[in-house]
Amino acid sequence: MVYQEKMKSLTKKIFITIITGIIIIVFGAWGVGDMFSAGNKNVLAKIDNKKIYVNDYLNEARLYTRQHNINQINDNTHSIILNKLLTQKMYEIFAKDHKIKINDQALAFYIKNNNNFKNKNGEFSRVKYEKYLISNNLSSNTLEYYFKKELIKNLSIQIFINGISDTKYHVNKLENDFLKQVNIEYFKLKNKNTFEKKDIEDFFTKNKSKFSLGEMRSGKVVELSPENLGYQKENDQFYKSINNIENDLINNLTFDEIISKYKLKFEILEKVNVNGINESRNISKYLVFAKSLFSLTKNYKTEIIEVKNKKYLLNLSKIEKDNETILTVKVEKEILQNLNYNEKLNVSKKIINSNNSLEEFNKLIKTDNYTIQNIFLKSLVDNQNLFNQNNMEKIFSSKLNQILSVKEKGEVFLIKIKKISKNQNKINNLQKILKNQTINEFQSIIIQDLNNFLLKKYPITINQKIFDQVKKSI
Repeated sequence: MVYQEKMKSLTKKIFITIITGIIIIVFGAWGVGDMFSAGNKNVLAKIDNKKIYVNDYLNEARLYTRQHNINQINDNTHSIILNKLLTQKMYEIFAKDHKIKINDQALAFYIKNNNNFKNKNGEFSRVKYEKYLISNNLSSNTLEYYFKKELIKNLSIQIFINGISDTKYHVNKLENDFLKQVNIEYFKLKNKNTFEKKDIEDFFTKNKSKFSLGEMRSGKVVELSPENLGYQKENDQFYKSINNIENDLINNLTFDEIISKYKLKFEILEKVNVNGINESRNISKYLVFAKSLFSLTKNYKTEIIEVKNKKYLLNLSKIEKDNETILTVKVEKEILQNLNYNEKLNVSKKIINSNNSLEEFNKLIKTDNYTIQNIFLKSLVDNQNLFNQNNMEKIFSSKLNQILSVKEKGEVFLIKIKKISKNQNKINNLQKILKNQTINEFQSIIIQDLNNFLLKKYPITINQKIFDQVKKSI
């Protein structure tokens, strides 16, 4: 079981490729037109002469903002929403051409097997289903409409990826990657702290904006828990209360009016910047609310948000624009960290780029009296709580005796690949796992080809002028 979990982590990229492959990345692959015709001012795009209207986009945008609990949509979000809408429409056309239809029984089966609606016993829970509807401010008809689109897309893809098998070559390659073990020697570069007061002042002058906390915001928050709303546990009445509060917000009731109406106790949020740093330049205990606080505006000061599966009523109290940054003791310490970090990067770069990096590596150990750490990495996911996944991939793709440097949590490490070996332990069901993963790889490749095929078969044209108008209007 442990090895199966490691295999899942090792091949996480494969799964991500498959999942994202299902959503066609059409952005950048379409044609752009100013206007299709004078009479098509409500047409946002065309897919193989099938029209997508502005209202289609607005409905998709409303659903997206509800699901992601956001009040503002930036250019990147607009692109994501448009991409999703175009993907859905393209698969609808494809399904119609291939006479793929979804009846009510198939849709019901699909919904009942959705993990979002299952209880601890793996059975469909009507309560969880209703909770999902209320939490996302959706009607059952709207949810079923979008699930039907999703099911059509999934069935269309299955036509292409079913029946794919593995090959011995690819299974062996994946096995070598999975069973690879690496023994490394490493040390963390030390701070020299050989900087004068003038070095610190010069760095501050050149990088003053870097140390600005930026705009600061304060607010109020109350957890919308059953206890705070007067219930012993989550039930229908509790979710109705949440729904009532959402309706109160729609009807422009203020935070204070809602607090008074439901007799709720709130907490004061200290001033923080968008990264959750307070005036003392420390991470605030209210860090989790920072980004949501900055999504609020002067016109929309109060919103219901969700953090770690809990709902909160959040209110924006005050906005303070950027204040002048001064060279305090705390800022000096931050500058010193920056100077030391840059110095360590220069040292590591010099060693890595030298003609004999191994010799320079050993020389630095003696010169600065470093203590070498020796660890054995059993697999790509056995990071020993030291290195992130990107750095682990860098280590496992390196050659014997190679010297490399990695950056990790503000520190710089120099690493020597001491030994490369292969795990000889017997692993239950390894071949079956490898074959399944190889098939997943093949499926992801085929899905990419399917993307290209669909884009050629159903060319997309965007009415850029209308799209720009829609973005400005939201």
